[in-house]
Amino acid sequence: MRNEIPNFNLLAVFAAVMEQGSLSKAAEHLSTNQSTISTALARLKKEIGQELFVRSGRGVVPTAYSHSLYEQIQNPIHELNGVFRSLGTFDPKTTERKFVMTAPEHLQWLLLNEFNKRHPEALSLEVYDQPDNDEKMYDGLLTQRYDVMIDIVVPDHPSIQSTQLFEGDFVVVCRNDHPRIQGGITEEQYMKETHAVLERTRKQSLSLGHYASIDLSQRKVAYHGRSLFSNLLLCSQTDFLAVVPLSMALQFQEKLQIQIFKPPFAHKRMSNHLIWLKKMNNDPGHTWLRNELIEGGKQVVASMNEQWK
Repeated sequence: MRNEIPNFNLLAVFAAVMEQGSLSKAAEHLSTNQSTISTALARLKKEIGQELFVRSGRGVVPTAYSHSLYEQIQNPIHELNGVFRSLGTFDPKTTERKFVMTAPEHLQWLLLNEFNKRHPEALSLEVYDQPDNDEKMYDGLLTQRYDVMIDIVVPDHPSIQSTQLFEGDFVVVCRNDHPRIQGGITEEQYMKETHAVLERTRKQSLSLGHYASIDLSQRKVAYHGRSLFSNLLLCSQTDFLAVVPLSMALQFQEKLQIQIFKPPFAHKRMSNHLIWLKKMNNDPGHTWLRNELIEGGKQVVASMNEQWK
């Protein structure tokens, strides 16, 4: 390898390929074409005198040297990109930009509604549902498919930063004309009834398992749903019980004619965290988006507190 430092643009392209996982995705991320990415990698390979990627099937995989190089340059690359972003301009009244977010089901509609009430016409927010397994949970954020994500747990990753958006409650719901439950519920009643549960895990545990003190495995479960709304709808038409975030129960209490109860067992409150890549810290538009979502979270909490007195 020569003593000269390789061209920064070539290193930036190399870092994009490492982060995106393919030449085509890196090209899309950098708003260029795959041929330009290939040319840049070839130039970098010539400058440093090392093989960077090898063919595997229809794609490429990084060599051991590439992994070592990326580990050493990723932080400086991100810091420099942050400097350039911070020098850019962002005026929410005139800038046209689409932000992309992934969030839990119970917050998607609420935050979209708050954003649409507040943002100028030139700005838009697009929301994706979350993957239903831990392995894929952060892929979209790390590859920058999403600008931000909201989740109930904080990831342990050196490239990711987070802040608590707000704490919320979860509640037990059943239909208004339930034959055995009216006006209140005990732990014994809760365990005797049949349940619709959310079949999504976080850190190898069902979501409710992170907050409840009781042995949930003893419940009689009739339905394993991947959607909170599906569980709510099912409970409104049957004698099943479900546990959902308070924000979602309040949204559909009147429409679905459901009763809402505080959990009749010891439990912790549910945290909702705003999560993003550290390298976006100084991006003016990204900073604006984070502040908007934090403000939107405050409005969600205020609305819940007003309804749940």
